[in-house]
Formats: sequence, C-alpha cells, structure tokens
Amino acid sequence: MNEEKEIKNAMRETIQKICDEIGPRPPCSEQEAKCAVFIHEFLKKITDDAKIENFYCHPGSYRAAFRIPILNLILATTFYWIYFFYTNLAFIVISFILILTSAIIIQTNLMRNIELIDPFFKKKKSTNVHARFKPKQEVKRIVVIGGHHDSHWEFPLLKRWPKFYTSLMGIPMIFTFIMLGIYGLKLILYLFFIKFLVVQTVDFLFLLIQTALIPLLIYIAINCVSNNPVMGADDNLTSIAIIFEIAKYLKASDGLNHTEIWLVSHGCEEIGDRGSKRFSKKYLDDLKNALVINIDMVGGKGSELKIDIMEVRSLIKLNDELGKELSKIAAELNISHEIGNVIFFTDSMAYAQNGIKACSIVGAPKKGFALHYHTLDDTIDKIDFNNLWNCFRILIEFLKRIDKDRIQIE
Repeated sequence: MNEEKEIKNAMRETIQKICDEIGPRPPCSEQEAKCAVFIHEFLKKITDDAKIENFYCHPGSYRAAFRIPILNLILATTFYWIYFFYTNLAFIVISFILILTSAIIIQTNLMRNIELIDPFFKKKKSTNVHARFKPKQEVKRIVVIGGHHDSHWEFPLLKRWPKFYTSLMGIPMIFTFIMLGIYGLKLILYLFFIKFLVVQTVDFLFLLIQTALIPLLIYIAINCVSNNPVMGADDNLTSIAIIFEIAKYLKASDGLNHTEIWLVSHGCEEIGDRGSKRFSKKYLDDLKNALVINIDMVGGKGSELKIDIMEVRSLIKLNDELGKELSKIAAELNISHEIGNVIFFTDSMAYAQNGIKACSIVGAPKKGFALHYHTLDDTIDKIDFNNLWNCFRILIEFLKRIDKDRIQIE
C-alpha cells in the first residue's frame, strides 16, 4: 500500500511539474523541446544510455489535411454551378480534379499516415527521447515502452459537440467520395453526349444539396482545430509519469535478466505520429523483432483502460497476440478493461506500419469521448491516478513474465 501511494504521488508530482514549469507543448514548439530536455535530464540520472534526438517534419500539413478537402468541396460546387448554366466540359473536369485531390489527401495524410502534402509546408524541428536498460545477462529480446510528450491544439468542434463530433468530421469525408462518384459518372455520360444526370432537374437538386451544406462545411473547417494549445495533462503526460516510474523500477532492480528495455517519449504524435514514425524507421534493424507497448491518455476520470489492437476504426491493425497477453494480465490483476479498437491512432500505428509488433494501452469512457480530450480542460484535476497505477502494474507484470519466458509472441 505504501508503494502504491508513493508511486501515485510521484506520478502526480511529475505531471504537476511539467504543467507548472513548461505548460502546453504543441508539436515543434519551444515548449515541446523543453519537455524533451526535462525527460532526458531525468532518464540520464537513471541510466547512462539516455539520448535526445532531433527529427524534422512539416506540422503545417496537419490542419491543411482537414481543410483542403473542405475547401475543394466548396470550389467544386462553385464550378458545378457554372457547368449547370454553360455545360462546358472544362468545369466538370476541374470539379472532378478538385474532388479527386481531396479523396487522395483523405486516404493518405488522414487515414494512412502517408505524408503526401507535407513537403508543401515549412519544415520544423522536433525531438524524441529514449533510454535503454541492458539486461544482466544475454539479450534475448527487446521491449519498447513508449508515449509522447507533445500536446495538441484545442478541437472547438469536439468541445461544443462531443456527441456529434465523429459524425460532423465524417461529413466532408463521406461527401467527398459521394461527389467523386457523381463527377466521375458525369464525365462518362458527357462522353456519350449526355450533359446531365438523367435530366437537368436531377443536377439542379444535387446542386441545391451541395450548396446547402456549404455553411456547415465552413463551420467545420473553422472549428476542427484551433490555434490554442492544450495542457495535455492526460494526453499525454500520463505516459511520461508512468515511464518515469518504470525507469525507477528498472534502476532499483538493476535491470531484467534477458530483456533489454527501451523507454521512449516521442514528439509530434498529435500531428500524425511523426516522432514514432521517424524513430521506428531509424532503429528498424534493432527493433524488427521487438515488442512495443505505447501508453496514451490512460488517466481520465470515468475512463477505463483499453488494450488497443486496431486503430482508425480498424484500418490499422496492431498486434493482436500482444494485446491479448496484456488483457490476460489485466484480468488476472482484477483490473477492469476492454480490448478492441480506437477511432483515432496512437504511436503504435507508426511501429505497426514499419512491421514491428506493437499495441497500446489507452483510456476511454465506455461511450463517446472523454470530455477533456483535446480541449483546454485537459488538466491534472481530470486525472484518476488509480488508472495510472493500474497501467503501471500491467506493464511491470508483463516485463516480469516475458523475462521469465512465460510469454511467447511470434
């Protein structure tokens, strides 16, 4: 009981210190860099093998990936109106190209973490921090436990409409693919000298629907992401607090017997796993047979732990076998949890896309989003430290079992 209390207090102190002395840490900001230095200073006191590394990315592409498809929908509608009155093929071709561009951006930057439009935006510097704990004997395996130290900008749309956020953000995406099909059909019909969809009235009605949606699309574009950075106490200083306590545990136990542990804090997770993407690619030769567990936003009051084995609504598959082992441990420790998928992503997505076995431990309410998620309300008073303690227990038990060969993951 004393150990539990001490660890919870230490976790609270870590999060409070970063909140008070550094504050919000948007991607590629000075504050994000300061937090990386803070983490590095702590870890190098625990182990001689702690490093801080720079990488580069294009953070401006993040907002653009949401807003360009919306802008293209509006422009395509405008050119469609011009076509309606002048029936010149050029206007339909322009509309089709605009919508096709949007569909490609959605499928690359937003859905599959492919940095298609990034080179068009300013390159900026960010940081990853990692520390290695060598085993006492021969290395048989590597386990990576990671998190991220950046925080997001506020999502006003999520703050105002938490129950409808997913639906609202889905409207531009769904509408893009509907319009892509319609404009594609119109191009085909035009080749057969058919200028309208069956009759001119059908085109007119479709145009009215498109036009009526424009105010909503503008509202979504303005309010999807603001310029206000959030504190990110839960998302994701909770991972840093847990990583610090794991580092202390490894120091006190003088490492494991046959398992090398890497503790990693990534930068720029919030704009598409940029830090973990760079890190996992850089160390791919070392980590190709490793097991990776990322911690993300585990502390919210009213949330329970979820073992995350699929991301972006099942589009990105993580390692099912690793997730089941973590779930088994949680069950044996009588820790309430679920195993399944999440709507968005964690740093594990980047590892999985590089062929590395990975899953995540996250926190989520049984329904909907945590009300502080990506808002200015993500402060330390929203954290239930019992959740952090339970996550810590699961990870320590996992390390003990895998070091004793009680867990085999192929």
